[in-house]
Amino acid sequence: MKHLCLVLFLFCISYNAHALSIISDEETESWLYDILAPIFRTASLPLNRHYLHIVKDDSLNAFVGDHNHMFVHTGTLLRASNSNEIEGVLAHETGHILGGHILRLKIKMQDLQKATLASLVAAAGAAAASGRGDAAIAVVLGAQSSAINAMTAYQVSEERAADETAVLLLGKNNKSVRGLKNFMEKIQHSNRLQGIEESPYFRTHPVTTERITFFNDKLKKERSLVFQSNMDERLLRLQAKLFAFLAPLEKVLAKYPLTDTSVYAKIAHAIYYMRQKNLPSSLKYAEELIRIEPNNPYFWEIKAQTLFENGKIADSVTAYRKTIELRPSSDLFKLSYAEAVLATDITATEATQLIPMLEQIARHGHSPIAYLYLGKIYAQLNQPAVADYYAAEYNHAIGEISIAHKLLLKALKKNLRSDIKLRAKDLKAKLDQDLHKKSLL
Repeated sequence: MKHLCLVLFLFCISYNAHALSIISDEETESWLYDILAPIFRTASLPLNRHYLHIVKDDSLNAFVGDHNHMFVHTGTLLRASNSNEIEGVLAHETGHILGGHILRLKIKMQDLQKATLASLVAAAGAAAASGRGDAAIAVVLGAQSSAINAMTAYQVSEERAADETAVLLLGKNNKSVRGLKNFMEKIQHSNRLQGIEESPYFRTHPVTTERITFFNDKLKKERSLVFQSNMDERLLRLQAKLFAFLAPLEKVLAKYPLTDTSVYAKIAHAIYYMRQKNLPSSLKYAEELIRIEPNNPYFWEIKAQTLFENGKIADSVTAYRKTIELRPSSDLFKLSYAEAVLATDITATEATQLIPMLEQIARHGHSPIAYLYLGKIYAQLNQPAVADYYAAEYNHAIGEISIAHKLLLKALKKNLRSDIKLRAKDLKAKLDQDLHKKSLL
């Protein structure tokens, strides 16, 4: 069954025994942030840009996790008709946060699993060696039908409460409940196509028909609301990108035929040819997009990735540098740039110049791959002790505690400069604590 629901991945619960695959894309994450920011502001909740995650999954779903992590399936993004539908979905998930459902569910489920969402997300971020839109990585979660069944009755009331909160949050932002109602109808239609009969018994959600009736009643009381053409335009563009990256190649041109000259089609065509390793054709469309909007960092990203994946590494460095110039706040662009630079015959001077940028990203604590790149740089600079320290940080961030501990002990046996030695000692204290906890399990 396809859901719009609360799922607590703090305990690594997975529906249908599927792996959770997270993809990183600056454009999509930025759009989601702009959608969610006013909702969180109304709810008086802090919003961390790095806590927005895109799940590579065709189903209609979104969910929240510990520390207000928000996950949205690609199926939800691709099948949304407009930005208002996503506003409704995210308002519903925010309702779970405001209702304290995560904490209560955590208490209810605390004996089922011990893995933390933080380590899950860190592992996902670490596995994505770049921030490119097609870089999907799988994090396998333990599927436990008994765990899902145990929280069945609990979730029914929580879903109803989240619906009610969503209506309030949307209203305070002058946004329609129509999008959420339409999205529920899509879930209902999808379930019927699969022959799924909804029943009040043994389910994790209120019957979809009941929820649609609830939203229709609220819709009758709405006044004229704001139409977000800019957000809808951005949605169409990211939908073209996601579809071109994720769909089978034959379906890309079926949806965006070569006779289509729209910006959305050009995005799809550039990525279609990129996937085929057809450099001339992919570059043709990428450069057409740049001519249309020369200051669009996402069009430059398409060009940079096309060049990188076709072995034009030096040219890709130049293009990635342009993405950073146009969007200097993007850690994903900086990591892609660093990856490209490290793939060239880099000099010691060029390697050293990357260090401050990667250190800054590492301090943010959301991109473990920065530690890996720093380790590579220091290995190239013939500083093996520092390289081992950063390799330890990387493995700690992705949950490889034993490997991290061995690398750190190796680093501490060598001469470390004073600032790194202090950080290494802090890391050792954390690792000792983690190893002690692990021994008690």
